Amino acid sequence: MKPETLTFAPKQIIFNEGDQTNGIYHVQEGEIEIFRIRENTEVILGTLKAGDVLGTITLFSREPRTATARAVTQTVAIFYQNEGLAEAFKSLPGWSQAVMKDAINRLKHVNDLLIATKLNEKNLLRNIGTSHHHSAQLASLLASFARKACIMNDLNVPILQMNDFLTLAENILMKKFSYLENIYKAFIDCGLIKEIEDKKYGKILSNPSLQVLEDYSLFSINVVKKGTNLFTPKKYHPWMSSLARISRKNNNQNKFKKSEIAILLQTDLGRQDGEVMIADLVQNEIIEEINEFIQFVPTKLQKTVVFESLSRIIKDIKP
Repeated sequence: MKPETLTFAPKQIIFNEGDQTNGIYHVQEGEIEIFRIRENTEVILGTLKAGDVLGTITLFSREPRTATARAVTQTVAIFYQNEGLAEAFKSLPGWSQAVMKDAINRLKHVNDLLIATKLNEKNLLRNIGTSHHHSAQLASLLASFARKACIMNDLNVPILQMNDFLTLAENILMKKFSYLENIYKAFIDCGLIKEIEDKKYGKILSNPSLQVLEDYSLFSINVVKKGTNLFTPKKYHPWMSSLARISRKNNNQNKFKKSEIAILLQTDLGRQDGEVMIADLVQNEIIEEINEFIQFVPTKLQKTVVFESLSRIIKDIKP
């Protein structure tokens, strides 16, 4: 049968690993990548360009294809079927046939070594760093994902569809799905993100804050360097959250008379010692007192509570 000129679109699969071997492709233009999937990882074995030949490894053995071939760009190749090639091969001198078979066997061996190396590299990367490193990476990836993939819902509110995010994160960060899922759940439980189930879009984040995610990522890296010893004592977290709520209820006001904020704080928390709590917060430099007025930055208080609470949980999550 005469050679056939074939054209492949970008990302089009030329053949899959395990397909029956039926011939070779002489690349005329474009680019093709060869890969195998091992342990959910795509291992690139090489790329072919104009002048290269695809499919030689199984040319003589007639075993199934040992890898998948995919066009990277629009590619033109001349396809030669096995039948004619086998006859041409038999006409070669014996020493030439031996050299070609030896070269093919060596290439098979190199491909196997390459795959083993890539998988070892993946496993090493999985084990590098602490859960604080990995939570920082996940938060940063989520911020990048939100920056590129947010869409507007019917109410013109930016939303981020989360149905495939953890699968994407597993492939990019090379961490186990279950491990990343536990970190992601901690993000939700501590209020770093708010995930809801939408009837139209499935799991979504509504109006996600890129700045908060990026700030947490930096915070988590600093935890790796400095530890948690300088964290605010946990007993102050409810008080700090209460002050942030009080500010929101009062048009984001951040300056109150000392006597006024003491009453508001004890009322919000159902206690009777507002003045003592305010004095304690001032003494520990969590809020500031100036001329009988109390000042604080509500967003900073709330971030501190969320970031520190989350870091304490992340510390105990194991890969």
